[in-house]
Amino acid sequence: MPLKAIFFDLDGTLIDSYKDIGIHLNRTLKDFGLPQVDIEDVRYMVGGGARELLKGYFSDGLLEESLRVFRSYYLKEPVIYTKPFEGILELLEACKERGIKLAVITNKMEELSKVILEKLGLMEYFSLLVGGDTYPEKKPSPLPILESLKLLNLSPEEVLMVGDTEADMKAGRLSKVKRALAKWGYVKLVEEVPDYIFESPFDLLINLEKL
Repeated sequence: MPLKAIFFDLDGTLIDSYKDIGIHLNRTLKDFGLPQVDIEDVRYMVGGGARELLKGYFSDGLLEESLRVFRSYYLKEPVIYTKPFEGILELLEACKERGIKLAVITNKMEELSKVILEKLGLMEYFSLLVGGDTYPEKKPSPLPILESLKLLNLSPEEVLMVGDTEADMKAGRLSKVKRALAKWGYVKLVEEVPDYIFESPFDLLINLEKL
């Protein structure tokens, strides 16, 4: 069945955002009197959403407050160093020209994701944005993908999920869509085996006709 839609993860797939996440994490840690982290290490912490990130530093008693502080900092300055990965704009344009529907399915807060995509001029390409707080469950649950299939009137066979983490690949498998690993991102893969592996957005672009 021909490809009718691509569902993209956000951080580490569409956008290179780990530095900004690290900046806001350090600001939050500083407010609570905790040591700073090496921002380069944050590259390997991205993918589970803010709550999962902060769980590594805050006990249950402080988690909600730290989450509020982190989100407040992030919403005030959503784009400092964040930018689309090289080739993403060309890929999105190619999909648009071919009539391929596009959606973002991320574990990042929906509101924050929308602000970032708008600031980067990417929001116009997408028919749908699903955040980690849009539904009761987030990736690796298949729920966000399954709901997106319904909203866009698509069958799993018509969709490719592109992401850089285990959560993306597992959510894709459980929802029975095809899966492609964004090798250019912050790759975190343990057990899942993707259907495709692409080295760069350009690599995906030139293979669109074969999917």
